Amino acid sequence: MKSTFLKIISVLLMFAVLFCVASCSLTGDDEEETTEEETTIASATPLMTDSADILAYFNTLMESVNSGKAALTYSSNYNPKSFECENSALESGLPTIVKLMKSNINADLGAEVAYGDPLSDVVPIKNSGEALVLTEADIVEIAVNAEAFSQIEEQNSLLAEDPEYTTESVIEPDQDVRKITITLADETDPAAGEGLFGKIFNIPDRNAIAAEMAKADEYITYDGTYTAVYTGCTITMEIDRTTDQVTMIEFSRNIEVTVNVTGVGTLASIGTTELKFTVTGSDKYEFDWTDPSTVTEE
Repeated sequence: MKSTFLKIISVLLMFAVLFCVASCSLTGDDEEETTEEETTIASATPLMTDSADILAYFNTLMESVNSGKAALTYSSNYNPKSFECENSALESGLPTIVKLMKSNINADLGAEVAYGDPLSDVVPIKNSGEALVLTEADIVEIAVNAEAFSQIEEQNSLLAEDPEYTTESVIEPDQDVRKITITLADETDPAAGEGLFGKIFNIPDRNAIAAEMAKADEYITYDGTYTAVYTGCTITMEIDRTTDQVTMIEFSRNIEVTVNVTGVGTLASIGTTELKFTVTGSDKYEFDWTDPSTVTEE
């Protein structure tokens, strides 16, 4: 009788333990998973990988920027560098010439727009009321969150090479701040207000170029002609994925300039020769979409 009683007690204890384990499973892990799911905020627009879809997305966002209301900080800078020429006499004088030419070319230009004032006066296409629209012919390459996808591809490649490869890092392809990167097609000698680069950048007129060259007139003269190739220029756009609001756009310029110069004074012996240099820089737009009237002071 005693043996039978002990067996009954053992069975009851076993069921009690199983019930406790089941209860922990139902009330612990599941609650954490539910909480995590509840904190995930959906993207305003699904993440895309097709270049045509990304281009259409970019153009839609540019239109929303052009017609929207935000506080805007705009900055612009450019920097001439990498001066070179094949004439040894001019080459030796380049440090002095470059110093003269760069005397005021590095000054940053900028502007600020208060919330509610028209953004279209500052963002491309400036003072036109039109939003910048890119076509497939304007671009060489376009991608969204390229860095994240590259990291995922790298991890997959490592896993294919080594089945035992493990990593603790989890890469989310659709990050909170989406980044569209665009490489633009090359263009030679764009005119101000014309073509893609003429609409994006403040194109210096030839008088402005001549004024810079004139700073070195003790050594060289310039006949007013030049060739400027805009190559490897890019656009970077950052977007809040939950609202589709653009937080930053940067247009980066890379211009390869070739001019014919004639030596004077101590460099008279060089005659007329080619002088090449590169101009880099960017136009950067940073947006704050917070309506000041909705902000309460603490």
